[in-house]
Amino acid sequence: MKRIAVVIAALLGLAACQEKLTLEQAQALCTKKGGLLVVIYSQKITMAGPGPETASPGDCISPSKFDAANRPAAAPAAAK
Repeated sequence: MKRIAVVIAALLGLAACQEKLTLEQAQALCTKKGGLLVVIYSQKITMAGPGPETASPGDCISPSKFDAANRPAAAPAAAK
């Protein structure tokens, strides 16, 4: 049980050490790869009303994700 706690603590520590990219940095990296960056907008809603919108980088969609060769084969249609 102690090992599990140590492993979880180590993973959380590693996750905290990783720098998060800014929206501009993520956009530049994604553009270099020839992709499009998904931007995720979020907004806190409180009893006082909606807060400001914040934008954060999402996934980089590269053209290779749309290649026909990379798509899995379609399942055969069931006979009726």
